Amino acid sequence: MTWMDVRNELLAEIDRVFLSCPDEIKRFHYGLIQRDEKDTDAFNEYFSLWVHVYAGYAGYQADIPAIISLASDPEVNTKTVKEAFNALVMSSSPFLGQFAGQELQAKYSKMVMEVLDSAEKREEVIELLTTYHMLISRLYWWFHWYFPWGLGTAGYQIRSVADLRELARLELNSNLC
Repeated sequence: MTWMDVRNELLAEIDRVFLSCPDEIKRFHYGLIQRDEKDTDAFNEYFSLWVHVYAGYAGYQADIPAIISLASDPEVNTKTVKEAFNALVMSSSPFLGQFAGQELQAKYSKMVMEVLDSAEKREEVIELLTTYHMLISRLYWWFHWYFPWGLGTAGYQIRSVADLRELARLELNSNLC
């Protein structure tokens, strides 16, 4: 495959997921996460994994534009851009893909990495990375949409100093001590 083939496939995928959430994200939303049975750290919950995957997508939202900016610098060669992509994207892609079921992200990250060298002109590298970023943004938006934001306000509100004083007063004056 060439960079243009991957770009065209990315564009088709962007169109597909633009208004229709990918099944891998819907499965995540409904708790249908396939985990390794030997994974004893999960404690039969997936919220912690959800937070990590969300952070991964949020990180990509910052890292990919930085890589595009690097690619736009005429003093930076494509080898350096590829190294940055490998360090910032490919270092976490296997975790998101294999452990968290984010197969689209993993598939297209790998494809971009494999064809970066086939882009001969700086503009081609920028176009490929920009198109990749568009797909990752769509996936992130879906993940963001389904994230259970209400959990924070339901059980993890910031306590004020006045709240803490009142809690201490109630504890000191209770018959439970």
